[in-house]
Amino acid sequence: MRNATVNCIILGHKNFGESDKLIFLYSEKTGKIKAIAKGSRKINSKFTGHLETLNFCTVELYFGPRNIIITEIISATSHFKHHENLEKLTAVLEVAKITNQLLFETQTVENLLSLIKKTIQSINATDKPNLISTSYTIKLLDLNGLMPDLKETQTSLPEKYKKFFHFLQTRPYKEIARIKIEPQENHYIQTTVENILQL
Repeated sequence: MRNATVNCIILGHKNFGESDKLIFLYSEKTGKIKAIAKGSRKINSKFTGHLETLNFCTVELYFGPRNIIITEIISATSHFKHHENLEKLTAVLEVAKITNQLLFETQTVENLLSLIKKTIQSINATDKPNLISTSYTIKLLDLNGLMPDLKETQTSLPEKYKKFFHFLQTRPYKEIARIKIEPQENHYIQTTVENILQL
């Protein structure tokens, strides 16, 4: 496979060389890959505005002997609607960050693009964006086989939190968004998730 057209999501990017960017993207055809967008840091680049984190794109890829190159952007769409809202922006960027962190090179996860799209739409609609992004992390850990069975594992986690994590892991976002949660409970949940990620 020397060339391919893929539907993907941008998980992040970093500067590469003098004028290029290294793009982290995920597609159900290639899994998570790194690809170079040549000249994308130039003001007049054809890539300007298209390779933003969490954009859903259709791209042309060239698989070279050493690197994968993005040769064309056919389309790019952002499903996130609240760039002025810092809390929601932080939550969606966490979705991208944790996805990039948990997936290894070329790994695919069934229906991941659909899950990310639903997550972004739920963050758009909710007043609890951090809870939605935390739930996404738990769902992704579960899909990756990395989420411990808190009911079976010997842990000091209180029973109510074991049930709560199971709820976040298994229930749809509409139900999760209805939960009433106190700030100290949210802090405890965030800390527990961070500890799980370090296992």
